Amino acid sequence: MGSLNQLDLLREEHLKLQSKYEQLRQQYAFLQAKVDPGQSPDAGSLAGELFATMKNLFEQHTFSDIVIHVDGRDVKCHKFLLMTRSNHWNDLEGLESVEIKDTSFEAFEVVYRWMYMDVLPRSKFSNELLKEVCQIAFRYHFSGLQARCVQLLKARVDVSNCISLYEFADVENVIDLRDYCGAVVAAHWSEFKPQQFAHLPAPSLFRLLKKNSHHVLHSIIQLNREDVLLLYFIENDSKVSALVNAIDQTGLSPLELALTSGHINMANQLLSKNANCNAVDEAGKSILARMIEKGRFVSGDVFACEFLASAGADLAFVHEKTRSTLLHFIASSSSNQNAMAEWAESRLKEMSIDSTDAKGRTAVLLSVVSGNLPLARVLINNHADVVKADGESRSPLSVALFERNDLDLSAQIVKLGGISAVNHRVDKESLLHIAVKRDSLDISKFLLENNAMVDVEDKSGATPLEVAVRQNNAGMVNLLLTYGASVRPPRSGQNYILHTAVSKGAQMLKVFAEKAKDVDWSASGVLSYALDEKALDCARIAVSAGAQVESKDSEGNTLLIQRILQSDDAGATFLLEQGAKHLVKDSHGRSCFELAAFYGLINTLRVICGLGVNINERTGGGFGYTVLKHALSEGHYDCATLLVSLGCDLESVTADGSFIQTMLHHFIDTADEKAAVFLVQNGCNGNATRASRDSGDEKEEVALHRAVAAGLNELVAALVTAKVNLNWQDAQGRTACHIAIQEKNAEALSELLKANDVSFLSVRDKVGQTPFSLAVVTKEHSLAAAIVERQPHVALQTNGNGENLLHTSVKSNDLESVLFLLSTHTDATRVTTDGSKRSALHYAANVDNELILRNLILAGCDVGLTAADGSTALHVAVRANRPVHTEILLENGADPNLIDERRENALLAAVRCGSVDCVKVLVANANVDSLAVNKNAQSALHLCATLTGEKVPPRSSPAEICDLLLRREAGRLSDKEFGAFVDLRDADGNTALLLAYMAGNGDVCRCLLRGGATMGARNADGATMFTYETPTRLLLFRLLDSLEREPRWSDGDMCDCGVRFSITVRKHHCRHCGRLVCAKCSEVTMPIAKFGEEKRVRVCSLCAEVLTTGCVR
Repeated sequence: MGSLNQLDLLREEHLKLQSKYEQLRQQYAFLQAKVDPGQSPDAGSLAGELFATMKNLFEQHTFSDIVIHVDGRDVKCHKFLLMTRSNHWNDLEGLESVEIKDTSFEAFEVVYRWMYMDVLPRSKFSNELLKEVCQIAFRYHFSGLQARCVQLLKARVDVSNCISLYEFADVENVIDLRDYCGAVVAAHWSEFKPQQFAHLPAPSLFRLLKKNSHHVLHSIIQLNREDVLLLYFIENDSKVSALVNAIDQTGLSPLELALTSGHINMANQLLSKNANCNAVDEAGKSILARMIEKGRFVSGDVFACEFLASAGADLAFVHEKTRSTLLHFIASSSSNQNAMAEWAESRLKEMSIDSTDAKGRTAVLLSVVSGNLPLARVLINNHADVVKADGESRSPLSVALFERNDLDLSAQIVKLGGISAVNHRVDKESLLHIAVKRDSLDISKFLLENNAMVDVEDKSGATPLEVAVRQNNAGMVNLLLTYGASVRPPRSGQNYILHTAVSKGAQMLKVFAEKAKDVDWSASGVLSYALDEKALDCARIAVSAGAQVESKDSEGNTLLIQRILQSDDAGATFLLEQGAKHLVKDSHGRSCFELAAFYGLINTLRVICGLGVNINERTGGGFGYTVLKHALSEGHYDCATLLVSLGCDLESVTADGSFIQTMLHHFIDTADEKAAVFLVQNGCNGNATRASRDSGDEKEEVALHRAVAAGLNELVAALVTAKVNLNWQDAQGRTACHIAIQEKNAEALSELLKANDVSFLSVRDKVGQTPFSLAVVTKEHSLAAAIVERQPHVALQTNGNGENLLHTSVKSNDLESVLFLLSTHTDATRVTTDGSKRSALHYAANVDNELILRNLILAGCDVGLTAADGSTALHVAVRANRPVHTEILLENGADPNLIDERRENALLAAVRCGSVDCVKVLVANANVDSLAVNKNAQSALHLCATLTGEKVPPRSSPAEICDLLLRREAGRLSDKEFGAFVDLRDADGNTALLLAYMAGNGDVCRCLLRGGATMGARNADGATMFTYETPTRLLLFRLLDSLEREPRWSDGDMCDCGVRFSITVRKHHCRHCGRLVCAKCSEVTMPIAKFGEEKRVRVCSLCAEVLTTGCVR
């Protein structure tokens, strides 16, 4: 039928309604234009007034002039209205009544109301009533009502009523409705049954099919309407021969459709019209082949096949592509197999029974494959070839056995095919192999009972017995051995069948032990293989079957040694339990006892020890350690524990090697910490030493030292726990704690410090270092802190010089160590224990690191603390010319006037040492006593006068110090006091100027002279500048020449010439140098221009010479 669906119909109807609406709108606009725009159409227009009058006449007898007879009742009406609504009555002028026939009053009442009111009821308007109203409209030509009825009916068309409405429209000739219903029928053709069209008249149905069906003939056959078929033949008489062989969209011909539908009469009519019963479709299949293939026959209906055969269908048909015959199609069919088999048997002489298709399958093979057993039996009974296989080597017997599992059918095939059928091979495998691989015991038994070859090989060379073993099918193995399967010896590249049996378990091997014949259990290696597979139950079966436990391999090793070498504890124990000898040795001379310990076979070792053995047996041919070493080296601690519990020696020593050492040292050599700890925890000698076998090397080592050096900290902990000697010292005098510090091994140190006795912290090495001092010197402060935490007073230990670590750290300018020691709350105020009594602050004052000094002060060091020589830190700082240190000390309250053993304060000490920078700091400090003198009555000027250039820093001079001293005192003393300060005499009567002259310190002399120093002062020895013997007098002449003003006069009782002053010998002074002279020594008078003295004054002979000739000498 047509392909339109209901949505397409609705879309088409919608477009029609839109067109009609547009037409009505235009008509409405045209009428509206004729009405007075100021009036309502209903109120004032002629059309409106006529419409209103017509409505008022409904059911009113006013002006009624005709009667309508309907369904036995009379209805009054108006002729003008009847003439207006219908053109059925051409002239009503002479009539007083009309009759509406074959109509119910209910239907006419709807029409009557519509005539006056132009409306149809909206509710209670059934399809039947609507059809009747529509019938009236078309019979009596109510044109306005016709369109409205058709629209209402089209809106109500659905699948359930479209056929009845089509019939109604066809009878009443409502073309629009009929076409619409026909389209709905076409759209839903597949939903209808032929019975729904049975009441439809042949012409109507024929018109429906012609308009809406693409394949009218097929549709007629589907509806089984022979009357319509006759109309079709009549109408298409000239071309019926072609039409009866045309196919529909599914490829069906009319004849095939008729037979498929069971319409035999129609099929006969089609044949009478020359329908082709041998036509083939696009796939090349005939009608009969296609019908068989699709299984279209109902139970017992073989008439169709016979019908086609009788009609001349080709029973020898062969499909061109698949080469399938009709028997192949019947074999593949799954419906009505019994009836088809009977029909095939009746026509078997006309078919080829042994023909093969493209896959090489005969009909009997294909019937077995498809499960068409009725046909298979028919073909077998008719002597079909049951041995022939297809392209995949499948035979009827193989399919019957393995795909159908039908032993009865298989028996029939074997009966016909004989032994060749039983021993047929599928893909180079016998049927017995296939049965075994599928674990099909029944099929295997069936084949064996029918003389299948039991030892036949498959394509891989395996027998069914070997396959059954691989598949672990003990029942199958039992069956095959029962039927005489042989146990073949192993071949190259293949596993021995008994080995495979072992891998499958004891049950499998037990079957062989009970059923197999002519098996050499000793030569087969079954016992060894069972042990390899850890199958002790199988091994026990093998021994019971005759396998020997003392068999040897190619190297001469017994089975027990082989198991030990393979670390098979359970296997070795099993062999010992079975009586294997335990005192034998392997090919390298190793005993079972040694090997068991080496490989960690605890159960084997326990059994061997129980059987009796030397527990202290040495390895390496008697030259090595005990077997305990093997157990520990390989990590077998359970074995080691057993050996120790049995008394094995822990202190064994090797007879060879570079060292004489115990087993403990051996494990330290190999860094096997766990083994070494085991020995210590089990009571070995932790203090045992290791010595070289070289007589010239006397160095000895203990385990603790070596463990610390190697980082074996767990061993260190174990040795400490075992209370070994922690004070033992090596050749360098080092304890284990020293080594821990050197190796930076914090963990080892921690373990050592856990000991109850930590006296080793006081032990010194050969260079005098304790562990703590070593940690500080090497700046391992975290380690040092750990030591202090364990032994707080350790930081106060002193060296041979009486210095503790704080003193030495300060001396070495090690700020980091100083800070560390201070952080450990070390007493910073402690002084050295030697005679010097110096504190850390004294050392800090002499170190070029002010941070050390500041931190010591912050730590509470007394800045006024004096050493044995009376020196304070300030003395030390100024002697070392450290001005910053000097300032720091002064800022922190250091007293600059404290005196040392020379009775010198800080300023005197600074001047003595030529510390120019420190002098600057001190003279700037108001608290410094710059007039102080030492025990020789020498002031700072005296000390400065004796300074040489080597004592002062580079680019400085003693004159700079002298100038600083003079400037300070000049600013704060009176002239008299200043003069007394400058000319102060020491214990020997020397002034600073005299000492400077004696020392040849010309710059200091000039500086003092600028300060007004007296040149003629005489010391206790009677020496003056003028009488003191020098190699040359050049300095004196230069000093005299450099005088800028007259010096202060000197006083005394003797002249430089040796004459004592008396009443007769008067004192005179040289107006140039100021010294005391007699008249004889000052005979010259002359003006001194450089002093501004214009008159002649007395000068000594020396000054006269200088003033006259200048400094020429």
